[in-house]
Amino acid sequence: MRPGTPLHASSCAAHPRGPHAYREDRYFVLHAPRQTGKTTSLRTLAAELTAEGDTAALMVSCEVAKAAGDNYAAAESLLLNALREAANRSGWPKK
Repeated sequence: MRPGTPLHASSCAAHPRGPHAYREDRYFVLHAPRQTGKTTSLRTLAAELTAEGDTAALMVSCEVAKAAGDNYAAAESLLLNALREAANRSGWPKK
């Protein structure tokens, strides 16, 4: 996968390079219409990766930063808080 290559979570298992193809590139783009299970798929994927034991994965949406508009400091703060909240919900150890 290269930047801009779409990988739908529902098609991870059917991907020619296998269900863990995203590991090679460390990231992927998920693009799909509304209400198609993107968030659910990503949460499931993050939980599965973390459960495997060699990866700690979080699912965080950057959409929360939209509320800050052009105030980049506020956007950064919102994103960092979203990451902290996701980590707290994940059950990861505090350290």
